[in-house]
Amino acid sequence: MSVLLIGSTGMGKSTLGNFLLNPDDKHLFNKQTFPSATTNRPMTEEVKVVSKRVRIEASKSEMLTIIDTPGYIKNGEKDLLHIINIIRKLNECGEIKACILVIKFSSKIDAQCKATMKHYSRLLPDLFDKNVIIVMTEFYTDTRSEALRKRQCIDVEQVKRNTIIELTKYSNNQISYSPQLFTIDCLPMTSAEKETSLIERKAILNYVFQLPPIRIKIQKIPKPDYIIHKDAQENDKLQGQIKGYSERLKEFYKTSKEALEDAHKKEREFNEIESKINNLETNLRDKNTTEDVVASQWSFNGGWIRSRLMTRDFNVKSPHKITNYSMNGNCEFNDVVQTSYTVSGRVQGKFSRRINASVIAYTEKRIKYADEIEDSKRRLSIENTNLTQCKSACEDFHKIHEESETEIKLLEQQIDEIRATAARFQSDFMTLDEAMSKLKS
Repeated sequence: MSVLLIGSTGMGKSTLGNFLLNPDDKHLFNKQTFPSATTNRPMTEEVKVVSKRVRIEASKSEMLTIIDTPGYIKNGEKDLLHIINIIRKLNECGEIKACILVIKFSSKIDAQCKATMKHYSRLLPDLFDKNVIIVMTEFYTDTRSEALRKRQCIDVEQVKRNTIIELTKYSNNQISYSPQLFTIDCLPMTSAEKETSLIERKAILNYVFQLPPIRIKIQKIPKPDYIIHKDAQENDKLQGQIKGYSERLKEFYKTSKEALEDAHKKEREFNEIESKINNLETNLRDKNTTEDVVASQWSFNGGWIRSRLMTRDFNVKSPHKITNYSMNGNCEFNDVVQTSYTVSGRVQGKFSRRINASVIAYTEKRIKYADEIEDSKRRLSIENTNLTQCKSACEDFHKIHEESETEIKLLEQQIDEIRATAARFQSDFMTLDEAMSKLKS
């Protein structure tokens, strides 16, 4: 059975531990298990754990482990080291039967006692939820002390009730029940006083033994005030970093969005230019060929006159070089002469409104549409240049977008890491490893 003794410095934790282990005078005054203070300086400066079989009654004994803890001494690093050592001892024990809060009957609940309650209630919430008891020490039972209390109008039961009320206030709202309270004189001088103290000792031990054990596995510990203050300063620095990174993140979000929008615009422009190029290339393939096309033509019919034999000269002039010609009609074509730009001759036949003659001069498409072809080639060259530039610009915007996204991921990762660190600074708790690192820093 393990019992944790807590309380302010000088409240009699070590003396109570000695009395519970062995109430023999020799043990209490000469060979103490836990050294008791003989001056105003605390004797318990380190966590001490002692296990011993204790006799409760003549026929009853139990194994008892007492964990004696130093009180808060308002020395940040030393208090933290004590906390670390206490936790290690508690974790080694595995189970705790009770947490005994030790306070002198004549003492007021001071700031140190309040801090002790607050700290341990946060450190051991399950234990405080069920198994906290209060032991008021230096409760003298001799005739003079009882008479003095009566003379001073000290109502013992009212003092007990007030003590319970006050202490539960500072338990971090963890104590929702009325803890059992005992009063004891751990250094009785007379046989009558000792008999009273032994009865109270028996009551304390019997009460503790019947409590259900609480499993203890402490992973995190409450931060002392000085670390909370330091961590708050570090957290402020980290929040400043987060703010700076967040501003940069906004800029990269904006750059990434704009670059992606510009890339999409360039892609649409690229498609439009490609469509223009396809149309120009189709037009070139159609026009830039040796295929014959009408360059110029001449035709004649008799009009409304009666059909009769007629002779007509013709001279077909073409603005383009003539590569071929054709003559059509139910008539004779004579003296036909072809030059580069003319086809001339004579046609003879009977003509009427329905009977006619025609001469068609042909040239190659590439000749007729030479200007249009050159213009298309010029426009095609421009559009190809535009296409190359558009593609390059699109690639540049995509690159800016990708680079921005990479920066965004890095910044988000950095912010997440800083926030994780900041969360540790913001927390009122820390791991044992973190606590050890605080001692070394």
